[in-house]
Amino acid sequence: MVPFFVQILLLKKCETIKKEIIMNLLLTFLIIGALISENRQLVEAESADGRIRAVWKVSPAEPQLSDTILLTLEVEADSTLHVEMPIFGSMLGELEIAQKTEQTSGITADREIKQLIFRVIPQRDGITPIWQTTIHYNDQREELQEKSYLLTLPATELEIKSTVTPESASLDKISSSPDIFEFRSINLLWVILIVTVIAFISLFFLLRFFRKPSTVSLESDLTPQEIALQRLALLLENRLHETDVKDFFIELTGIVRWYIEQQTNLRAPELTTEEFLHEITQQWEHRSALPPELRDRLRLFLESADMVKFARFQPSSDEIMLGIHRAEEFIFQFAPKIIDQEIQS
Repeated sequence: MVPFFVQILLLKKCETIKKEIIMNLLLTFLIIGALISENRQLVEAESADGRIRAVWKVSPAEPQLSDTILLTLEVEADSTLHVEMPIFGSMLGELEIAQKTEQTSGITADREIKQLIFRVIPQRDGITPIWQTTIHYNDQREELQEKSYLLTLPATELEIKSTVTPESASLDKISSSPDIFEFRSINLLWVILIVTVIAFISLFFLLRFFRKPSTVSLESDLTPQEIALQRLALLLENRLHETDVKDFFIELTGIVRWYIEQQTNLRAPELTTEEFLHEITQQWEHRSALPPELRDRLRLFLESADMVKFARFQPSSDEIMLGIHRAEEFIFQFAPKIIDQEIQS
């Protein structure tokens, strides 16, 4: 039979694996989104010394009037430069700005990348101008802080295509053919396929990892024995015995004493080991709920732990494992059925 605390550790390991799978799934979503949403560079400018570069990008690469269009002003500069991103009003040329987001996408090779991302609404199809853009920056090095520089992106144009061709707009050619509206059917098919695959993968992992475990219950109605074993498993998982053996034995004996208090209704957290054993013996002597051999085993366990807690005794790894096994053995042997049998007799 697998010990209870081992089952707890296995369950914790499954939860860790579940979190890693979910994170990988989210990363897959982001990568697929980036592949679907292709962008195209409109215009770029770079300083003479190459320390700062700016570029306008559009997504999708060939925008149509019905698309959600993203325009991105991306500035890549040395980390020693302080860049002030330009301020825009409600319009970007003839494009209405519906949403604006500023973000720092990362620092690589001592260069920082800043982005202004605009979700724009075109007013019409055809050629739309994008005005000249000026970016202010200065050198953060102490001797050059007061000097300011300019980087200018030249004006450019963006072509917004109509989703309806002139031929299909003619009333003379109306038919039941689905080709009337020239949507990008191939891209749409890929999107539907990818979303379907992701939905099935997500459903599989949700059903597999979010169902209730059948062997170990983590509900709030656990018995004192199950709670004590769970606390013991968590203590071992934290590996406190490798970093602070004194605190480890304080926690270990605390779990055993808490378990005994729950089983005997004894509330004596401040008692010494001798006083604690005496109270248990006095309280349950007439019922023999704590057999002599079990009491002697408990005494040996608590006194050995006291040597570590109060006498600065440094136990070996074998002695630490012996203490763990004694705690687990006592929790299993001093079970509720022992007390119930004695009470009934």
